[in-house]
Amino acid sequence: MFKTIKNKLSHITIALSVLLLTSCSASFTYNNLTWLSSFWVDDYVDLNKQQNKQLKEIINTTQQWHRDTQLPAYKQDIENLKLLFNQQLNHAQLKEQVVFARTHWKNLLEHAHYPLAQLGYTLSKEQRDEFIQNIQDQINEDREQYNEQSSKERKTKRLENQLDYYSDWLGKLTDQQKQLIADANNEHTESGALWLDYKQTRLDAAKVIMHNKSLPENEFVNKLSHVIKEREAFMSEEQLAINATNLDLYVNLLIELAPTLSNKQRESVNDEFDSLIETLNDLMES
Repeated sequence: MFKTIKNKLSHITIALSVLLLTSCSASFTYNNLTWLSSFWVDDYVDLNKQQNKQLKEIINTTQQWHRDTQLPAYKQDIENLKLLFNQQLNHAQLKEQVVFARTHWKNLLEHAHYPLAQLGYTLSKEQRDEFIQNIQDQINEDREQYNEQSSKERKTKRLENQLDYYSDWLGKLTDQQKQLIADANNEHTESGALWLDYKQTRLDAAKVIMHNKSLPENEFVNKLSHVIKEREAFMSEEQLAINATNLDLYVNLLIELAPTLSNKQRESVNDEFDSLIETLNDLMES
């Protein structure tokens, strides 16, 4: 079971993150990424003609690498998860597979971080200010929305989303399954404020680099590459610990749900896996 991963720290990284989509619109999005990226990037900074050309080259090169190396890996991960699902689920094996699947985002950043930082170096002072301010505005908006809800309201909303998520995979949920999901939701540790702090810390690091006029190109690129690639370096120890705890809760819930599934629900899950595999096949062949 996968969720689309999105990262809003960098306007360029947002565009590249669409490479990770596996949904009904994935083929259109994936195959038109270069064209679509201009719309996403414009929300953060106006690039000149040469910078747009540079960005398109980064996306085209990354997309080809991604199609050749990462899509087959995604497909293998889904096939492995499907195999585990149709066997007796083991906590260690399932957790290992989930963690491994999540490393694909790191692989994307590992591949693209350096040319993205090189592009960042070409931004003028006005472009850098615009870029930083637009991201800051987004973080401020997210924080405002977060603070508008109480902890209880956020937990209630999360439960609604969880029930919808598992319903998409399983179909109609039984009372027992709803209770298991509710129990897991109650144990889940909320970390929205910490995620916002992480985004701010990472943006502040990028701001220091982009506002330092004295940095030579190689030092600028190396420092900004670190900000783009090393996401966990900007997370607090508390955030990392909560992430690990919540991951265990997620795996435990999957294991607890498995024996409660009816034949119809198992068929529904397998259909979802097959649909994802079919989408990836289409992307690899297109």
